[in-house]
Amino acid sequence: MLGALLCLVIVANTGCSVLGINAKTLSGRTTVTWLVRTDININPWEYKVVDDFEASHSDIHIKLVLVPSGANFDQKLVTMQVGWEPADIFSIWGNNSWADEVYRGFAADLNPYIESSHFSFNGMNQKLLDQYSVNGHVYAIPFATGGSYVYYNVDMFKKANLPLPPTSWDDPNWTWETMLKDAQAMTVKSKSLNERAYGMSDDLWPENSTSMLFGGDYFQPSTYKDGVVKSTTATDPLVAKSVQWKRDLIYKYQVAPLPADATLLNGFLSGKVGMSMSGVWGLWGNKPAKFNWAVAPLPHFTSNAKDVLFTDPWMMAKDSKHPKEAWTFLQWLCDPAHGAKTYMESSGAVPPWSQLLPEWAENTHKVMPSLTKEQLMQVAQGSLDHGQESINHLAISYGQFDSVISNVLSPVYNTGKVDPTGALNEVQKQLEETIKKVGSVKPLSS
Repeated sequence: MLGALLCLVIVANTGCSVLGINAKTLSGRTTVTWLVRTDININPWEYKVVDDFEASHSDIHIKLVLVPSGANFDQKLVTMQVGWEPADIFSIWGNNSWADEVYRGFAADLNPYIESSHFSFNGMNQKLLDQYSVNGHVYAIPFATGGSYVYYNVDMFKKANLPLPPTSWDDPNWTWETMLKDAQAMTVKSKSLNERAYGMSDDLWPENSTSMLFGGDYFQPSTYKDGVVKSTTATDPLVAKSVQWKRDLIYKYQVAPLPADATLLNGFLSGKVGMSMSGVWGLWGNKPAKFNWAVAPLPHFTSNAKDVLFTDPWMMAKDSKHPKEAWTFLQWLCDPAHGAKTYMESSGAVPPWSQLLPEWAENTHKVMPSLTKEQLMQVAQGSLDHGQESINHLAISYGQFDSVISNVLSPVYNTGKVDPTGALNEVQKQLEETIKKVGSVKPLSS
């Protein structure tokens, strides 16, 4: 009785049915469980997707399960997949990667479903699909993507009488030296934090995003293909160069805020930072800005520089109790006429489907009127052409490696008193220890 009373209290206070959010009835319907992260910006889209899908699929009920991102999401996913109710549809909203879910046997091989339903990938960027495939077998379908960019304050550029950055990733004049000169022109030094202005900040993530601009990396190319971190190259001179450069922005050139000041300012949204190098999430994260802003390519650092892509895919549980119905819903979520389209409209993320790119550019132009639709498409397409999918999506047990890099390098940027070379030697040592701790891992491609 007490349990029933508590359940009624929860329902009354959250509006959630014991059958799942937005559930009506299970009578004669098959339930498909959809595991997502709690996100005030995206959850309304998910509620609407459920309603729209169920309206045209009266025999299928979608049970929406919301969990905080990060470790909590990973734990919930594992609990569900090994328990009595697998998460039929899910994505990589935790610290674990797509490679982790394939390696653990949680993600289904979608090839049989794709072939039997004749699901069309016409318009899908093949590069994005391939990175979530193993030996030609598709284990996830992208629904959103986007690279790393320079987000800039249009008003600060105009105040400093500077030309706006280009939109072509191949513009030879858009170099890191040019970016530094622009940053210096916009920087205003003052004892008062409120009166200061900073030309730029390196907010790229993961940490290897900056090293890849210099042609270096903490990880071997093979890791991006088979998911296994066999060794590390943290002491690569190109990696050291990237760490020194990021540190110099703060302490030598003084065009970037101290990490503590950046937190107090609220970063780019403060209107006191001219340029912020960051991931695709800036396309929606910067929408609350009270100033005019726009997006540009990352500048040229070296001929083999790469920007980091962040492609989000949907997966289906290998042990789904209702694979036919789960696949029907997965198709809907990825379809450029349904889920992929409405997700783009709600989030602002770059669509993986070429037929949706013009609409994305039109919507984004309303947020960034200083750029034409053609220029926005050039920026978006260029990031895909020059990009490499993020290591946090493709490496098995990446969360453990990321913690080492972040923890060891944090004092380099926070204090300015720790030598980058010495810190990277420690990163190398701890990453090698982490590789041993993770143990023998079978390559995904084997």
